Amino acid sequence: MATRPAFGTVLRAYRTGAGLTQEDLADRSGLSVRAIRNLEIGRTGRPQRQTVALLSLALRLTEPEEAALLTAAGRGHTEPPSGGRCELPPDVPDLCGRDLPVAAVTRALTTTGPKAALISGGPGVGRTAVAVHVAHRVRDRFPDGQLYADLDQPDRTPISVDAVLTRLLRSLDVTDPPATRDERAALVRAELAARRVLVVLENVAHEGQVRPLLTGAAPSAVLMTSRRDLLALPGVQTVRLDPLGAACARQVLVRLVGGRVRDEPDAAWAIVDACARLPVALHIAGSWLAARPHRPLADLAALLTDDDLVLDRLTVADLSVRACIATHVATLRPDEQRLLHQLAHVDTDTLTPAELCHPLASAEPALRDGLDALAHAHLLTPVGTGYRMNPLVRRYAQEEAGLPRLRAAR
Repeated sequence: MATRPAFGTVLRAYRTGAGLTQEDLADRSGLSVRAIRNLEIGRTGRPQRQTVALLSLALRLTEPEEAALLTAAGRGHTEPPSGGRCELPPDVPDLCGRDLPVAAVTRALTTTGPKAALISGGPGVGRTAVAVHVAHRVRDRFPDGQLYADLDQPDRTPISVDAVLTRLLRSLDVTDPPATRDERAALVRAELAARRVLVVLENVAHEGQVRPLLTGAAPSAVLMTSRRDLLALPGVQTVRLDPLGAACARQVLVRLVGGRVRDEPDAAWAIVDACARLPVALHIAGSWLAARPHRPLADLAALLTDDDLVLDRLTVADLSVRACIATHVATLRPDEQRLLHQLAHVDTDTLTPAELCHPLASAEPALRDGLDALAHAHLLTPVGTGYRMNPLVRRYAQEEAGLPRLRAAR
């Protein structure tokens, strides 16, 4: 029976054929010079699969050459990958009104080119539900694993890039991650390039958190959600979520409380309006009604007409519209928060820059920049030449702006 060639011999041939020294290969691969020397002299006879992937990427090997290197390492393509785990949350099987964004994200993750998509949207629009639903829908395309990580921390500060990389390497069964960030990022990319893995990253705060993970054209895919538009990630398909259409918003209530919606149509529409057609608000309202089958819908509609208490009413268990909005507002710079508070007290449905300059004592170009920043954070919606603010966001901003005065009065 033919014996396979020594790994060190094959590696040395590829390295010298590429005109690289051991030091050059170490710089490219993220491995140490000592590790490469031990591989070439045979001291490390059967390197791990991720080590071979890093070397293959650094040497820019073709598929047949990479296969030969894997065979020399005793880790041919027939060896089952160490991944295969599914970390996805439970699916949301029936999303009303989200057919178009689901189709767009699915296409982005199953294309022949770079497979990366971003779902962005305002507070309570259901980014997580859409992302998880699509991830389950394409699971069979990524048999080597479906990884999931929420990049939020309890104090709302973004998780570090190092923590993201370490978290993913752990899920990829890398037990001894490299010491530096660049090495860990290179190893993650190599692992994703060598497998068919779907990575779902929730609540990405900024581009730097995820840029080291994007491999370009590879068998793996990355699906992200974010509270803001991430404008500096080329090659990523962005899908923006808006509040539901009126008919779909009403249908959400029908699914939660059934025929009671048809029995009280006027009250049902009043609840839909008070919830601003946000899925999270509608689910909270539906949960309130489902827990009180003896109460008419008109009772809840009346409670939600009180602007001072509407955010208090839209809370059940761990779901809270106020908390959803607060996490969005917390991502703003102080000057952007001040502008949001000012806009919340402008008594008009459409906020037009030219008309706001005088009352806000701001030059129009600078004001437009501020309005655009709030729009990218999904706290304003561009409409024609102006912007609109979701009524629940407006109410939250009014509360925040009035809080110091209320405390002083007390």
